[in-house]
Amino acid sequence: MMNKRLKQGSTFLLAVALTFPLLTLPGAKAANAINTGQKCSIEFDISGNSSELLSASIPVNLYKVASVDESGNYTGIGAFSKLDLSSVSADNLDAAAATWAERAKEAQGKLTDSEGNTVVDPTETVTLQNGRGYQDKLDTGLYLVDTPKVITTNYTYTFTPYLVSLPTNNYYNNDQTSDDWIYDLTKEYNSAVGLKTEQHVRYGDLVIKKELKDHNATFGNNATFVFQIDITTLDKKTETRIEELTFSAAGDDSVTITKIPAGSHVKVTEVYSGASYELASAKSQETDIIANPEKETEVEFKPAEVSFINKHDGRTNGGYGVKNNFKLDENGQYQYTKPAAKN
Repeated sequence: MMNKRLKQGSTFLLAVALTFPLLTLPGAKAANAINTGQKCSIEFDISGNSSELLSASIPVNLYKVASVDESGNYTGIGAFSKLDLSSVSADNLDAAAATWAERAKEAQGKLTDSEGNTVVDPTETVTLQNGRGYQDKLDTGLYLVDTPKVITTNYTYTFTPYLVSLPTNNYYNNDQTSDDWIYDLTKEYNSAVGLKTEQHVRYGDLVIKKELKDHNATFGNNATFVFQIDITTLDKKTETRIEELTFSAAGDDSVTITKIPAGSHVKVTEVYSGASYELASAKSQETDIIANPEKETEVEFKPAEVSFINKHDGRTNGGYGVKNNFKLDENGQYQYTKPAAKN
């Protein structure tokens, strides 16, 4: 009878293991009526994520979307009054989860107008510190959980919006042993709520600077210098790129290598120093990549850079180098041969 009651209810609760970690969807019918006057609490716990995310301060916005009656039926309120919050069958949990996910996206879309201006303020904002946050004294009802993008040193994190019912029911999450209403979604009641996050790599640039102290004008040839850039990302993936600089006279120049994963360690080696030139600086130099600024973050910014100096070695050879074409192989590595010099 317990399972039948849940299927006949206006909505149901489940732990969506395939979609959300430690996350529940809107509530279920239970053996007893909801005490609509009782206050509720919610605890968010995202432990198990990256240390960079856990060290960030994460604002989680709660918007009350609907009221709930004693029988567990929802009625949309305010900007959400026209949301479809009708019953969803529990016979196919994946389909039900997809339906509630669509409803959450629709609710999220009502938070701003067509120009992106905020038109609905949060009912409450829970700030997660060290991956955890808690809010009490919440009215019963259906809430949209919406978390803005979080920007950290090397990554950005986006969060999937979802709807959660207060109170809720752990029937599916507790091996079908209890269908009591739970007014406190906390670890104490094995009901702490998670957030579904997606990690996105930030990218940065590398500037290779070159100073050519003097130029061999023999035959009027240009002088080409070639650099090998070995990249090791934070997750230990490796990549090699090749770049070059060509001078027609003494002076300073630079080349910028773009879209390198932030936090990567790079080693830059001058693998060809042109005919009649020698290095007056280290052959190889190393640095770490800094993420390019985003609108919400860094104001003053200077990308990672390395510098090389060359001088004429006294020979009268003329010559130049050529930059080869490279492409990624099946292992994600750039395949190349060292550029040839023509004398």
